[in-house]
Amino acid sequence: MTKLKLPRFPPRKARNTPTLIKFVVNWLDKFQVLSLPIPTNSPFTLKTRLKLLLLSAIDRTSISRKARDLREQQLDIPSGEATLAWLKTDSVEQITVSQQFGFQHFLESLPENFQRARKQGMLLAIDFHTDPNYAKRLSPYICKGKRKASTNQFYQYLTVIWLNAPEPITLGVQLVPTDHSNFEQVRSLLLPLIIRERILGVLADGGFYSFKLINWFSQKQIFFIIRGRVNSGVKKLIKRYQEELSQKGDCVVIDYGINKSHTRKRIPTKLVLHQENDRVVALVVPPTCKLSGKALSQLYRKRFTIETYYRQIHRFQIFSCSQHPAVRFCIVLLAIWLCNFWAYFKSPLISLKANSRRYRADFIYTANDFCEFVRTSWERAIFSGLEVFTRR
Repeated sequence: MTKLKLPRFPPRKARNTPTLIKFVVNWLDKFQVLSLPIPTNSPFTLKTRLKLLLLSAIDRTSISRKARDLREQQLDIPSGEATLAWLKTDSVEQITVSQQFGFQHFLESLPENFQRARKQGMLLAIDFHTDPNYAKRLSPYICKGKRKASTNQFYQYLTVIWLNAPEPITLGVQLVPTDHSNFEQVRSLLLPLIIRERILGVLADGGFYSFKLINWFSQKQIFFIIRGRVNSGVKKLIKRYQEELSQKGDCVVIDYGINKSHTRKRIPTKLVLHQENDRVVALVVPPTCKLSGKALSQLYRKRFTIETYYRQIHRFQIFSCSQHPAVRFCIVLLAIWLCNFWAYFKSPLISLKANSRRYRADFIYTANDFCEFVRTSWERAIFSGLEVFTRR
């Protein structure tokens, strides 16, 4: 298994060098995460198109506006319209398959601390996140609802994140069609990971509470913690055990079963009732789970990392008025990919202890610092032309 060398990366000293940029481009050329074909008659390569996308993401502006500004400076950059047309060349299904294949190679290229955590097993979190759509055009990928205050239409994505890695990273993301069930999407996204990797457990919120999904987890012998929904009969149990919670403590574990609607099929599970301030949180776990209620509630708290991870992704989001689902999908993938690289380079720096001579306070940097470093490095790489990349 070949591994890419992690370049020496002190952020404050290396901001004026394109070391990270060369590493990023070489990684893309080797693994082709987004294998989008480039027309043979196009004078622009994947690197020039990637520069435009990255600069648009870091500056948080539209692709067309950034391309116009760079072309006014007589730079060899493709137009925004040509880049959007290039992003549409693959369908959503082809992009999904290619990015899942690319993330498998991405795992193999991670440094040793990630590989050690990979052998011990992966704790995964799955969740939905949305991308607002302000157009009136309907699409099989546009959902309707009140998920966003500013719009009632949005693209919905299903994401899986590796939680117990040295830094949480995204392993896969899918654009969810409106005619597909949650079970079909989760199965297609997790099945390649279940076959190739050791999965310690899956953490999900109440949106994944379904008979089919819990039954599939039980058949595959996958440990799961799924938050129970109030309208599924959990509210009655909470009222029944309210006094017992106040007497025994903050956690109660009881036997529970999930019924399939309009049938007599029933899956035996356990229900963990956990007291949090004035409310009670219900967690559904397998019947063979032997962990205490307090340990399960603390383990489920790790799932909220995925919520903060989405906020970091929005820092790299490109502003685009395009309504094509493939273009929107590529923009989301680019934001997640940038967030992955931020975590990738951040993890070896955080691992340095405070008593180490190599440790400095400026080694722990934020996503804003990372954005500034990538932006300045790309601008130097563009303006310097064929400058020799150096390592410090």
